[in-house]
Amino acid sequence: MEPLTPEDPGEVGRYQLLARLGSGGMGRVYLARSAENEQVALKVIQPELARDPVFRRRFEREVEASRSVAGPFTAGVLDADPRGTPPWLATAYIRGPSLHEAVRAGGALPERSACELGLGLVHALTAIHAAGVVHRDLKPGNVLLAPDGPRVIDFGISRVDDASVLTHTGTTMGSPGYMAPEQIQGKGIRPAVDVFALGAVLVFASTGAGPFGEGAPELLLYRIMHEEPYLDAVPDGLLGIVAACLDKDPARRPGLHEVAAALGSGRPPAPLFGPGWLPGGTAAPRTGDPRHILVRVPGRGETGAGRTASAVQPGSAPPATTAGSGPAAGSGSRPGPGPAFASASAYGPGPGPGPGFGPASAPQPSPAAPGRRRLLLAAAGLTASAALGFTGWRLLDDGAAPKAGAGLWRFPVTGVLVNHPRVAGDLVYAASNDGTLYAVDVSSGEQRWSYTTGAALGSAPCILGGVAYLGSDDGRLYALDARTGRKRWEFRTGGIVHSPTVTGGVAYIGSSDGYLYAVDVSDGSRLWRFRTGHDTHSPVIADETVYVGCSDTRLYAVDASRGTRRWTFTTGGAVSWFPVATGGLVYFGSTDQTLYAVRAAGGREVWRAEGVSAQAGPLVARDTVYCGSGRELRAWDATTGKKRWSLTTDGDVCAPALADGVVYAGSGDQKLYAVDADTGARRWTFTAGAEVHPPTATADAVYFGGADSRLYAVRT
Repeated sequence: MEPLTPEDPGEVGRYQLLARLGSGGMGRVYLARSAENEQVALKVIQPELARDPVFRRRFEREVEASRSVAGPFTAGVLDADPRGTPPWLATAYIRGPSLHEAVRAGGALPERSACELGLGLVHALTAIHAAGVVHRDLKPGNVLLAPDGPRVIDFGISRVDDASVLTHTGTTMGSPGYMAPEQIQGKGIRPAVDVFALGAVLVFASTGAGPFGEGAPELLLYRIMHEEPYLDAVPDGLLGIVAACLDKDPARRPGLHEVAAALGSGRPPAPLFGPGWLPGGTAAPRTGDPRHILVRVPGRGETGAGRTASAVQPGSAPPATTAGSGPAAGSGSRPGPGPAFASASAYGPGPGPGPGFGPASAPQPSPAAPGRRRLLLAAAGLTASAALGFTGWRLLDDGAAPKAGAGLWRFPVTGVLVNHPRVAGDLVYAASNDGTLYAVDVSSGEQRWSYTTGAALGSAPCILGGVAYLGSDDGRLYALDARTGRKRWEFRTGGIVHSPTVTGGVAYIGSSDGYLYAVDVSDGSRLWRFRTGHDTHSPVIADETVYVGCSDTRLYAVDASRGTRRWTFTTGGAVSWFPVATGGLVYFGSTDQTLYAVRAAGGREVWRAEGVSAQAGPLVARDTVYCGSGRELRAWDATTGKKRWSLTTDGDVCAPALADGVVYAGSGDQKLYAVDADTGARRWTFTAGAEVHPPTATADAVYFGGADSRLYAVRT
């Protein structure tokens, strides 16, 4: 929840606006109050859509259809003016976090709670379908957790997005990771698409991760179409029905009544959700200021009352966690030092590195005198979306949420994190050149587990399907259980293994032994290898082709199935960083200080940009290529190579990351820069204790390593 700004109207229709709740593709959502003092979530349609007459007609028709939806687990449309200037609609205001926020903050739900959640969603979808509406966008962010049961939101407008101008640009309605195959293919929308999404939501609720992992939208859509869902962590009681819901053939998916029977229905809706249906009161209460709500999350191994979530004090150590395959395998696990975090406004600036944090050795308040407590916020009161991303961030006792650019926590390691961390579920994975992969809780900064290899780690891990894949300087590719750190298998090469990419049941790796390898992820056996004869770096795969750079100055395009060469492109230096393949082009940098864009089919050069750092990108998104160029962060048109903007820093810029329209780039001047992706305008900077290395960004936070041997989390 955010305060209104001068650009926000004071009133819309008969409602007084009170605060911002979020925003999305259709417009902005506000907390509003009627003359009768009734609070609602008011969605105001964005001007671009409001000017589209086709959208207005569809919007009006679908609003009327949604009014007929009546069910105990839906947040229905209460009021609307589709002909207004601007058009708007008001829905019930539900005081509670979304399923996405609750799971990110407190972990996966126990099996019983997940089953009851599923029953509530079945009742909601039954009511929606009975009104002739198909939701199309059921996802964890569209499920709110109230004390008396879940609520499905955004069904009233979910059918009309594809009638807007968005369709004219080829946008598919739905959320990657939760869309049915026929929805992706545009073969018609039937209630079965909601059954598929229901299965995916139950996987997320019961495991903490979606059935097709995380990653770029196009990668998630590919997995849905061509790969089987990852269900190993789904509880036995849910496994059968979830797998049936996720069948790629809509004709084989169960009906909602069959889902209810499998989840143990037979009970009417009302008695389903008594006190304690969620562990430890995960849902927020209906009364009180939502900024001051404590969220109770289940402790590790808890399925009952849970524990009150609170921040680990600066300098404290998390509990020791065993992981890896034991000393006999040459690996080990050790309890890492606890996260050090202290807002300057809370503890004073202190002498420690970085103004956003206090010193790790600062004296701690005693339990009897806790001082300024930190609380977890579950974004209580957000109704329309999870766009604000308040999951798990610490609040001071005055209720103020951390501002963008505020340090959330920092986690010390014994080496240096030289490459991108990776985020999956509620963990951030960071590889250090001390040879250890650390798995750290995204909310608290506590270490969950660590795994130590036989040599330094310069690669970035790849997290997919509950497995962490990691290349090591000891010549091995490791496959580790992403939740525990236990080793599943290892694959040996004759040289340093660079960052892997994994898709379609195959891990692709480059090694300094002069080969590109394809490895079966089920058992770690080699499928094929392609010889370059020189240090072969980190690959990327698109359209059944693996693109990989090599120190012999070439970019190679290799058939992903057979391991045979399709074409090569020669530069004036080593191609030693991640290439990016998208939109029919492959983008990559070379140590000849040039950024190249070549055709994916044939390798013909389309454009190039000079003066670019080889290991400072590229990042391609929003029809733009972002890359570091010495002390500048630059942006080019992805199609033409025309320069769009540049931002100057006081140090060399590393490879950037992007989330929600903001580019994040670290620099040798010890700063992390947040930059508007469209204009290049600086939004804020964060000062670390040393040079900032390549970051990873989510809607909630940006994570990066520094030359000061720390992993940082900073609010986005």
